[in-house]
Amino acid sequence: MINEIKIIFFENWSNRYRLFRLANYELIRQNSGTLLGGLWHFLNPILQILVYWFVFAIGLNAAPPRDGYSYLIWMIVGIIPWFYMSGAMMSATTCIFNYSSIITRMYMPLSIIPVKTVLAELIGHFWAMLVVFAIFLLSGYSLKIQVLYVFYFAFGSFIFLTGYAFFASAVTVLFRDFEKLMSSVIRLLFFISPVVWSPNNLSSRLLFVLRMNPFAYLLEGYRESILYGTSLVAHWKQGVYFWIITIILFCLGAHIHMKFRKQFIDLI
Repeated sequence: MINEIKIIFFENWSNRYRLFRLANYELIRQNSGTLLGGLWHFLNPILQILVYWFVFAIGLNAAPPRDGYSYLIWMIVGIIPWFYMSGAMMSATTCIFNYSSIITRMYMPLSIIPVKTVLAELIGHFWAMLVVFAIFLLSGYSLKIQVLYVFYFAFGSFIFLTGYAFFASAVTVLFRDFEKLMSSVIRLLFFISPVVWSPNNLSSRLLFVLRMNPFAYLLEGYRESILYGTSLVAHWKQGVYFWIITIILFCLGAHIHMKFRKQFIDLI
């Protein structure tokens, strides 16, 4: 398994310039043919924020959990990372299958396809986070030095999602129904993750179950860093658990990818 990870790392490092070009191309392609083009990287999260704010703040009368922040501010700090994570999961699930017309006609190290898919979503996420910080500052709040922890949580989510991408993209080639299954799972994850609701009122037993969800660590980490200035060591046990799950998922994904990738062209 170590050798498999070394091969994947070497392929991506050797093709790092191609990797970034492909990621940027995929990001540009998402809005190609539109009148506003790259502005949709800002407009799309804004429009989605307004929809969720209207549903939960106006329709369901949801309130912020603590420290005087408006529900809008509290919500967007968590929902923008969720858009990135859920979007990366959906794109990564079918990334190799969607590249079938290319990989059957030209040589390409297959391991860069899942990585560039997650990387494209990460680049788009950084653009969307500019919207978050703009709204935060224009609302009269100030940023704390702990906001830099956002880069740690972005890195953690990238490694987790890359491991998932290796696993899911390979399984989808072998088992096409996996895509349909994951679309339902991702919708479920939205409601069982603290995206638009706070875990503060949960019982200790339910809170323990919530901590088993890796996305809870990431989403709460974004909020704790930006809104409350909480140190990373405050939730170190959950952090250790997250990295154990992430490493296991990455190793498993790398193994599944390397084991079956010689069969991808035949199966596609």
